[in-house]
Amino acid sequence: MESKRGIRKMIKERRALLTEAERENLDSIIFKKVTNSKEYQEAKVIFIFVSYDTELDTHKIIKQALKDGKRVSVPRIISKEEGMDVVEIEGFEDLKPGAYGILEPEDSKLKIDESLIDVSYLPGVAFDRKGGRVGYGGGFYDRFLRKTRKDSLKIALGYSFQVLEEVPMDDNDEFIDGIITD
Repeated sequence: MESKRGIRKMIKERRALLTEAERENLDSIIFKKVTNSKEYQEAKVIFIFVSYDTELDTHKIIKQALKDGKRVSVPRIISKEEGMDVVEIEGFEDLKPGAYGILEPEDSKLKIDESLIDVSYLPGVAFDRKGGRVGYGGGFYDRFLRKTRKDSLKIALGYSFQVLEEVPMDDNDEFIDGIITD
């Protein structure tokens, strides 16, 4: 089995090869799958990552969820040691470039309790069909997921080429409930 570092390099290179047109087409398919899903339709409070660089576009999903009247929460990085806060946003304009250049709320004044979240839409570099997820190596999302309710769904979002036969999992890694791809 490939190492996490090797998987990260391979998938990031593959994502970088997507043309703008391919990316828009795949993002559109994933947008429809997410917003038409039973989980999304029934959720009152969602958590979703704010896409960055070559990740699939979550900006449209966030804007649609706000339009649909959902309570939308996103990550705000505190530090590698302290992890991240989960902050509710009232509009997409609440997001500004943060420490890593990723859009996030400027402060944590609208921090919400993880136990309120019905569905979490998670990033990652690679996934497998057994619930394995390889993130970016900071452990931010694994620590966050330990604080969510047991019945809160954990759904990864990614392109189909990010789903591998098997990904390496450590004791600190949290499993996901499903994946939505193109």
